[in-house]
Amino acid sequence: MPIVLNARKLAALDLVFLGSKVIIAEFAIGIFLSTALGFFVLLRGHSSLVQVALGLYLISIGINYVPMLIYAIAISKANSARAELGSELDNQRAAMAKYRRQSLWLLVPLSVPVIAITQTRKRRVNDPTAG
Repeated sequence: MPIVLNARKLAALDLVFLGSKVIIAEFAIGIFLSTALGFFVLLRGHSSLVQVALGLYLISIGINYVPMLIYAIAISKANSARAELGSELDNQRAAMAKYRRQSLWLLVPLSVPVIAITQTRKRRVNDPTAG
């Protein structure tokens, strides 16, 4: 099965080009604003199906940014953004195009945490020493 999203590498690419302060702030704000707006829509809505769906969608978008923030913090602490990407940075244009397409998964409700958990489990099964 082809990798549809590698959230860790996506976070690393953002860190390489925009820096840790910007990216960590962006992901944290993405979590907070999306979930806050989602709860606001749910609480202020008149219980219409569209408003409930919109509120839940916004909350799920906020949840999508949680793994991104976790990866960004871990990669920043290890100062390993370039190492995460390896030879992919040799062709920056191709790397940007690849991960720009992958970043669209951030708009799919709860996709990022599900994919990240699946990839982490698979990595641990293939390499029990990996964390």
